Amino acid sequence: MFLQRRAAVVAVAFLAACSMLPTRPASGIVTDLPEDAAPILQEGLSPEFSTAAQRLDVQQQTWQLIADRYYDPGLNGVDWVAVREKYRPQVAAARSDAEFYLALKSMVRELKDSHLRIMTPRESVDHRRYAARSTGIALTVIDDRLIVFDVDPESPAARAGVLRGDIVLAIDDHRFDADFLRAARDLPLTGADITSPEAQPTLADEAMRFAQLRAVRRVLQRAPDAPPHPQKLLLQRDTGVAVVSVMAEPLVRPPAVTTRRLESGVAVIKLNRFSVRNRGEVEAALQQVQTSRALIIDLRGNGGGDYNQFVWLVGQFMPEPRVVLTQLRRSGAEQRERPVRIAPGSAPYPKPIAVLTDRRSGSASELTATALLEQRDALIVGESTCGCVVGVSYEYVLPGGGGVRLSETGFRSAQGRRMEGEPLAPAIYLRPTIADLRTGNDRVLQAAEQALVERSQQ
Repeated sequence: MFLQRRAAVVAVAFLAACSMLPTRPASGIVTDLPEDAAPILQEGLSPEFSTAAQRLDVQQQTWQLIADRYYDPGLNGVDWVAVREKYRPQVAAARSDAEFYLALKSMVRELKDSHLRIMTPRESVDHRRYAARSTGIALTVIDDRLIVFDVDPESPAARAGVLRGDIVLAIDDHRFDADFLRAARDLPLTGADITSPEAQPTLADEAMRFAQLRAVRRVLQRAPDAPPHPQKLLLQRDTGVAVVSVMAEPLVRPPAVTTRRLESGVAVIKLNRFSVRNRGEVEAALQQVQTSRALIIDLRGNGGGDYNQFVWLVGQFMPEPRVVLTQLRRSGAEQRERPVRIAPGSAPYPKPIAVLTDRRSGSASELTATALLEQRDALIVGESTCGCVVGVSYEYVLPGGGGVRLSETGFRSAQGRRMEGEPLAPAIYLRPTIADLRTGNDRVLQAAEQALVERSQQ
């Protein structure tokens, strides 16, 4: 309690300094930066960070901004003063922009918040144009083996011939054998893990796999804006061992929606992100499925997006106005609550619903899954969600063009469920096998279809 009071006193003392940081839109629009901002210096310091005093001032502004505006006045129970002091030596001693940004990123990760992060100028531009520098490979762990879970069809990995279901034996000089993955099961999350925002799931199998994949990411973690280099992958397949080389590049994933109808009469709508940009397409898709027997909403791999799109989408399934969640925001040293009431669309879909989720389903996807679960008894099938449910309205601009993406809104479900840091577990837990990935068999979709057919017959 004493430490919290001390943090509050310090916050008041520095309030004026932080109020001067300008803001820009958090996503979707690039306003004050070129389309492809220059990376930060890997060796040496930019003029904005050339002295220890300048770097410590930026750290203080960042720290104070979070102390004043973070949605939880208790800062997730973290001694925020002690965190600032912990990273001051690293900030002062930084010999390059990359080292300085790494210290700031590690500092904010101590709060274990999924959306709170420090962005380099390049990361900010990429994020706001729906891009990420990636090889296009999504990894998972199955039975103590590192597996290619998905491959972006327009990516370097796809061009190199990487396949779903490939077993990754090594990446560059790092071997990921069964011994490595078994030892990784109990490794704790630390502030140094700046690339793993998702929370630990409660299901034992998922928690173990989460820890293993986190250890892999820790080994592969690179300095902010580090120049890409070709990665050599050693892959095990039924036909033998293959060696491929891939190099990350900016991959843009604009919002998209696809629709299909299964032979059973159950329709499937898949969304890759939430955005008002393609609301017309989503509305057309919903109109197409009105006569379906039941509906599967596939949110696997959907990391979220526009909150307003979530509000609109959920309204298309509400039979009458309902309070679906509560927003949590700061007002000085207190937290204020605001119920969120959603009105129904012009022709709400009334039939049974299932929502498919996995560990990449976050933010607006989790809001949607939770609202439909609580308000429409939707069936959740697949894997637990990310546990990444907070709102970022603005990005605060740091000297040099970087940014602070600050979580200024938290959420609690209508039934009182905390969402940030607590993944939503499915009613039917299923994960693909290696054989499923290699053959394209979708057992999660099949289970949802079967359950909905049974519901529709009741």
